[in-house]
Amino acid sequence: MESENFFEWKIGIMNIEEKYLTAEGYGDKVNACGTSLRQKQTWTVEFHGDETVYIRSYARNFLSVDRLGTVTCAAAERGENEQFVVEYATDGSGRWAFRNKKQKHYLAGTQDKIDCLAKKASEEELSLWNTPFVLHPQLTLFSLAGKKFAIADKDGVKVSGTKAWGSHALFTLVYHCGKYRFITADNRSLCKDGTLVDTHDKDTLFGIEVHLSVDKALTGLAFKDNEGRFLSASSASGLLKAQQKQLKKETLFRFDLCHPQVSILGTEGKMAHVAFGNEVMLKKQNNEPSTSEIFQLEYHGKKKKWSIETYEGTFWGVGQRGRIDANAKTVSDDNLFEITWLSNGMAAIKGSNGKPLVSTGTGNLAANLPDDAIDEGFQIRLLNRPQIVFRCDFGYIGMKNATGSNKDEYICTKPFPSVISVQQMEDGKYSLQSENGKYWCINLQAGGYPSIKANSAEPVPFVLEFRDTSVVTILAPNERYMTCDKVGHFHATSTEPGSKCLLFI
Repeated sequence: MESENFFEWKIGIMNIEEKYLTAEGYGDKVNACGTSLRQKQTWTVEFHGDETVYIRSYARNFLSVDRLGTVTCAAAERGENEQFVVEYATDGSGRWAFRNKKQKHYLAGTQDKIDCLAKKASEEELSLWNTPFVLHPQLTLFSLAGKKFAIADKDGVKVSGTKAWGSHALFTLVYHCGKYRFITADNRSLCKDGTLVDTHDKDTLFGIEVHLSVDKALTGLAFKDNEGRFLSASSASGLLKAQQKQLKKETLFRFDLCHPQVSILGTEGKMAHVAFGNEVMLKKQNNEPSTSEIFQLEYHGKKKKWSIETYEGTFWGVGQRGRIDANAKTVSDDNLFEITWLSNGMAAIKGSNGKPLVSTGTGNLAANLPDDAIDEGFQIRLLNRPQIVFRCDFGYIGMKNATGSNKDEYICTKPFPSVISVQQMEDGKYSLQSENGKYWCINLQAGGYPSIKANSAEPVPFVLEFRDTSVVTILAPNERYMTCDKVGHFHATSTEPGSKCLLFI
């Protein structure tokens, strides 16, 4: 989110009519007619060190204001007419106002009547805007002052993690009326008093603001509750709660994207772990995976291969006699792996020596499967997404607002996220449970396409296949991949995992 000498934050800009500010695809016009947050409704706000902001469209042009208050979006360069200041509503709504520095008036309006003539930031003058962010809503939270990650436990959220490891470091940011809730992996909400609660009320909502530290050394996100207090970590316990009326370094955070973290199991259910001497071995495990049995996957697109990172920050590599160890401290060609999906929930993993991985008689993992042997693959179990949000190029995956035969059917153009529960099945597959408590299943309509409905009382197996860092495809029970299109269809129709099958997690 930092670029050059400024901080970037991508948002939608929504008015009182719940319509988005939109950069038209022709001319230099802007309007507030967008009904969902897509490319033309996405704005990048640049926060510079003197608190000046520039508002950039998807086409990389800047919002400009002339002496008559006319708003256009054609400027390719930053100048005085493009300079704004962000002000935050004092009514606890979490809304933003954008004041042009040169004309000293506020961006305001509805429909195609957008101008910069409002004299104050107010609802009456239509100059307060909700600003939902564009990032995928499943994130980790890093304290800029404490230099640690927020970790949820039974008592609350503590800024205590040197690494964002496991599902307790993952938060789902759920948008509601201009503010956000921090939802933990076990579906509890962070309350302003620092507790984790099962309820969803005003005490669990926080507005997001972007601020510079007093010494201007840091730029980060601040989270304000309904009484105007900012979230910060207690110096003694690290407990995160709303306690600061004034901005301090302790109130500044950043969001980081959360890479998939997994356990890797052989055909007999034995789990990979880092043993003494940093050897990677398989052993029988009846308990929840420990930190030495959780690995982070990152895709390296130019090589079309994966790195596998341990909690200690080392990487899997191919050592002597093909044995897998975790000695490497940096990523190189020698410690990248190919992952190929076998369609049955298993994945073949091939080392840098071109040999598939296999368990030896001593329990060591080695890249030396004989050429004439069958590669049965491994289960790669996703651990840090017990709650998951799927997003495609056209929107979020969520249920239709419909009744009758279309009730509980999923589409791919929802404007806001739907949270889906992921449950492990024995064979490396997953069941996907909707917010209505029912499971995903294939809906085979006569003469129609196989869509997804959440109306099964029993778990139904789906396969999640990693295609890129935090990108998956879903193989449905009919052995077809889920595909998306711009009109919202979410159907199990593709025989190959093409670009329309890619889902961001």
